[in-house]
Amino acid sequence: MTELMTRPVRTADEADAARHTGAVLARLRMLRAGRREERRKSIAYTLYCTALLVGIWGVPLLVAAAQAGADGRLRGPVAERLLSALPTTLPAVLATVVLMLAGRAMWQGPVLLERAALAWLLPQPVLRRALLLPRFVVASVTTTAITTAVGAVAGFLLHALGAGAWWAATAGGALTGATAGFAGTALATLVQRHCDTGLRRRAWIRRTAWAVVAVFWLLAAVSLAGGPWAGERVVPWSGPWGWAALPLVAVAGGAPAAAGWTGVALSALLLAAAGRAGADAAARIPARVLRTQAGTALRVQASLYSLDLRQARAAVRATRSRTVRSVVRLPFPRRTWLLVPWRDATALLRAPGRPAWAAVWAAATVALLCVEDTPAAVPLMALPAGYLAAAQLAEPARLETDDVRRSAHLPWPARVLALWHGVVPAAGLLVLFALGAAAAAGAGLWSDRLLVLPALVPALVGAALVSAYRGVVPVHLMIGSMTPLGDTGPLAALLWQARGPLVALGCLAVVDGPVRGAEPGAAGLLWPLVVGAGMAWWVGVTASRTMRGR
Repeated sequence: MTELMTRPVRTADEADAARHTGAVLARLRMLRAGRREERRKSIAYTLYCTALLVGIWGVPLLVAAAQAGADGRLRGPVAERLLSALPTTLPAVLATVVLMLAGRAMWQGPVLLERAALAWLLPQPVLRRALLLPRFVVASVTTTAITTAVGAVAGFLLHALGAGAWWAATAGGALTGATAGFAGTALATLVQRHCDTGLRRRAWIRRTAWAVVAVFWLLAAVSLAGGPWAGERVVPWSGPWGWAALPLVAVAGGAPAAAGWTGVALSALLLAAAGRAGADAAARIPARVLRTQAGTALRVQASLYSLDLRQARAAVRATRSRTVRSVVRLPFPRRTWLLVPWRDATALLRAPGRPAWAAVWAAATVALLCVEDTPAAVPLMALPAGYLAAAQLAEPARLETDDVRRSAHLPWPARVLALWHGVVPAAGLLVLFALGAAAAAGAGLWSDRLLVLPALVPALVGAALVSAYRGVVPVHLMIGSMTPLGDTGPLAALLWQARGPLVALGCLAVVDGPVRGAEPGAAGLLWPLVVGAGMAWWVGVTASRTMRGR
């Protein structure tokens, strides 16, 4: 114990770095005074624009929500069920946020150095802690400020639903958000410290963490669907994700006031330990990780500036481990026409996360269509959920458009090949919808609106394939034209990238049918097939045009 508490003795190199650190950083501050002033002005302008947008759009909406809450227009069975499910829903949300922040650190952590600092400062005799710790502090303050604001808004909205006084709900939400932001940043720094060693070789750690989060969401779904149960008294005390939620849960009436103050105390201890661990990890991040993540962040930033989301995702995917995870091996097909479906099915088996997420979105689609006595917007949400399920299953088509060499020797033109890529997503979506409908019938939740699901499959898969073959954003769309509201280029580029689902889902929603809450009829069942035929034609045209330009 004495050895652990004794300050380690510095080596000769560390002592030399300690002597030169102050002079080197002072010289750097002098040389970058002008750039630092420009950065301050840029941050001030960003904050001004953010405050302006919040004042114009956010504050009126919050005032309207407060008035609706005071009039009782937001109160009702749905609001009561949501508030009663907070003891399980909030821990699931917090665990998801923290894990997403930690997962992002595998390719871009909180401690990020610009290329000039990497090229000039790291080789110099300076203490790594003096160089990296300020970056950790800035990242922690920024993330915590954002999550605090989001938590405060969420708490205020919960007050409008009936969760206690507005000031208590807002303060509880802010505290919950601040805890999630700071703890997530500290954990992300630890992940960044070890991302090129143990964590990259131990994928089971990430899978286990996401499995735990999935269990939390399952418990939250039980609370939302079935009402109060015994698990709601256990989940808030199950770990840090529950401690941070206790203040807001106590304000909403889901726990006694003493439990809320206990959550505050436990969260304070957690943040102190997390801050210490994060600061120590920031000072020990290897230079190799800093250089790699700086390059990745630069590529992602360039892709986002050009609104090329596919290239940004490819840059992130390149940092992941190359281990192939395949539990089931499909036999090689004996017929030529089975080659593309076999390749697509094999690709999905090697990325089991895609079918898993497709199953989640398909279940959400079935659930949204099964809910009765709801506004028309609720069943309409089944359309984007179904599209997201189809998009997960169409990922092999995206991979093939990113690397045209994969299909260079296949004996089909691009139009026919694109349609073959729709076989596996269509079959998978039909199976998932059938299983979801069977589960709904077994649970006594059957609705005749589920009969429209098979008819929706061609249109949903067609929209996913149009997005897969969309290609690079044309240059003339990026130029745009100036208007009083700004340049139209970014908006036009975003609409161009989302044109497939926008057209398909918009066409499906215009006709009065099951997806709009009506009972299934001839028009409601035939119109999706017409939209699917049109999307199949559009897939062929888009694939031919994109591949011709490669």
